[in-house]
Amino acid sequence: MIPQLVDQIAGTLAGPDPRAQAQAMVLTADPLDLVLRMEQVWDTANIWSQPTSPAGPARAALFNLGAFAGVPLPTEPAWDHLIYAYAIENTRAAQILGRVVRAFRAGEGLGVPSVATQRWLDVTEALLFNANNPFPAWLSTSGLRPDAEAVRRNAYFRMFGMDLAHGTDANGPYPFEKAEASNRGFVALFEELLFELWRAIENVRNLVAGNTTDDDRIYRLAEQIRFMLRSRRINGVLAREELAATTALGWAELTVSSNTPVVIDLRASATSSADRLKVIGERVRLNAHSKAAQFFSMSAELSLMLRAIEGGWITGSGQSWLLYQNTTPPAVPPLPPGQRPLGVEVRRVITEWAAASGHELKQRATPITLVQTAAPAVRR
Repeated sequence: MIPQLVDQIAGTLAGPDPRAQAQAMVLTADPLDLVLRMEQVWDTANIWSQPTSPAGPARAALFNLGAFAGVPLPTEPAWDHLIYAYAIENTRAAQILGRVVRAFRAGEGLGVPSVATQRWLDVTEALLFNANNPFPAWLSTSGLRPDAEAVRRNAYFRMFGMDLAHGTDANGPYPFEKAEASNRGFVALFEELLFELWRAIENVRNLVAGNTTDDDRIYRLAEQIRFMLRSRRINGVLAREELAATTALGWAELTVSSNTPVVIDLRASATSSADRLKVIGERVRLNAHSKAAQFFSMSAELSLMLRAIEGGWITGSGQSWLLYQNTTPPAVPPLPPGQRPLGVEVRRVITEWAAASGHELKQRATPITLVQTAAPAVRR
């Protein structure tokens, strides 16, 4: 939700750098205004497809009073896929920023925070750690689920069969509930799809014999991944957790996306998100992930790719090209609204996923065997 909000605000502004202005507005926002924007986005999405909107009159009145109530809502998707939050959280940004908050709140070991950084502290405690939030359930936490990171880890495990690459900030195992039903086969299927897409990308300009692109296999793999992901979303399950997770980690990414006030106060100015996080981690004695640059680099593209697959863009082998072409081939009918070729984004995912995981994606010794299953009935 945070990247989308920045984009929507920037679209309403004039001046030499509207995006920088939009980022500054969000970074210095009142935390409740951001929580209310979440509720406005949630209400508009109407995940359960009910005839009346999810928010009752009291909640609707509240979010209509928020500072961002008049900012146009984004077209679908209104927030990123859960894989975006997973990628950003794997950098260890949330835990590092948690140490920053504790240090600034506990004393002056990191220096005296500027006014802008104090506003950042308020929002970070609210979005990532649920402080000063009168409605914690809106961020998927409560007295029964007080630990926001444990809630996110549970969602990652259920959706992707994966835990984060790090434990607690004391480097111990992180306690969270592991559901019995989880998509443990996701990584193998997804990496097989990336391998097939790499072969297709290599052959895009191949106009002679030897083209090894297998559109039918790409479609079957995408279909299997779609069924797998949507099986975890029956009746909108995990949608609220996804919105809360992507909002929290979107805030973390925005924090280090440029030389923001807190980055300047921490003397961590640098030329990339990963370098800024690395310096901040050194200042609070908690190392960022060694592959943080790769996770930052592919987070948005991963989100777009899985949204496309889960949203049913690939309904047959005739649409497989959407995942590896850079432009629409000649004679192809106009695409439905919102769809476009994702070859550039998929190439980025292949490159960065291989670097982050250490897995070879450009050759396969043994292909994955696909199992035909029926698509679950979901509301999304």
